[in-house]
Amino acid sequence: MPPTIHEPIIGLPDFKIISYSGTKTVEIEAEYHGLRACPHCNSQHLRKKDRFFRAFKHHSIGINKSVLILKTFKFQCYDCKRYFNQKFQGINPYQRVTEAFKEQVGLRHHHGTSKRVTAVDLGVGEATVERYYHRYLTLQSNQTKNASCPKILGIDEKHFTKKKGYMTTLANLKTHKVFDVTLGRSEASLKDYVLKIPDRSNCRVMVMDLCETYRNIGTKYFKNALIVADRFHVVKLINKHFLKTWSMLDEVGRKSMGLISMMRRHEWSAFNPKSKERLIAYLNANPALKVIYEFKQELMKLILSRVSNRKQAEPLVAGYLQKIKQLQESNLAPLVTLGNTLESWQKEIVRMWRFSKTNSITEGLHRRMDEVLNRAYGMRNFNNFRIRVKAYAG
Repeated sequence: MPPTIHEPIIGLPDFKIISYSGTKTVEIEAEYHGLRACPHCNSQHLRKKDRFFRAFKHHSIGINKSVLILKTFKFQCYDCKRYFNQKFQGINPYQRVTEAFKEQVGLRHHHGTSKRVTAVDLGVGEATVERYYHRYLTLQSNQTKNASCPKILGIDEKHFTKKKGYMTTLANLKTHKVFDVTLGRSEASLKDYVLKIPDRSNCRVMVMDLCETYRNIGTKYFKNALIVADRFHVVKLINKHFLKTWSMLDEVGRKSMGLISMMRRHEWSAFNPKSKERLIAYLNANPALKVIYEFKQELMKLILSRVSNRKQAEPLVAGYLQKIKQLQESNLAPLVTLGNTLESWQKEIVRMWRFSKTNSITEGLHRRMDEVLNRAYGMRNFNNFRIRVKAYAG
């Protein structure tokens, strides 16, 4: 068979342009010169019975709309004696537009042009724009339907609606894209979905916040994956229990917004000199709180450390275990709770020192999901939302 040649202007295979005319709307007359075969028996022994022209809306050429006028034939097959009208690649049966035109409508609306403006500019109805856009989203979703599980997987929860509750986001942290989203955040609601993920054995690293449910899922269903704690959530947890301890020691000072801002910062971050003096004066007036503040700063330095090999991590592990012991031996309930949590997640937190990826990528993808929801003024149908997210951020 001769090679398939695409006409560069209209983008359809084995066509030859006969003539063109018009300015605002370009009318292109073309004829098919490829092989013709019977759709019933695949025979090429055909007889021409009739000739007629068909007009199709086609993708724009520059800023001008285009109409494709194709010379079409009615054939009779000599072998099976059946009649048929000629079919063209890139144009579905019973359609008056090409597939390229449908894609143009879908892309235009997907990139932010409203349905009304798209309909006026391209000469179709608003309902047609909606239909073609759903077709575009479905095609985009089907491209990743059976995609393999990413090697570096981020997992996090996000609220969907009051009625549907929470959903779980699975992100490919290597490509910074959404792998999939599914309703639910409990192990019971996620089990069936996780078992259907193709090639779960490909996953090597799972990054998550300190969520026991997600850790159980990772342990049971992703056997080859190492679970890594997310650095941001560990820091957030330490600050949370530190502020609870501060409330126990000085409830009045805890309500000062200026002091809250300074107490939550790392001591090596930039401080206004006057603010620094105020913080030092406050800590000197509260010796017990000063000891806890200095302990917190040491713990933060340890948590935010980065190493490149196991040998460099060994002294950090010893210091980490010592900090946990000190927390558990304190007489303050929030610090004891913090120590128990850090002990329960010690393996996942230690792995964090040698791994650079965090769930900040997943949180950023959640912002893009919010854009989808805001643009639609909220969505009720989760399947439609899932398809749009995969097309927009997948």
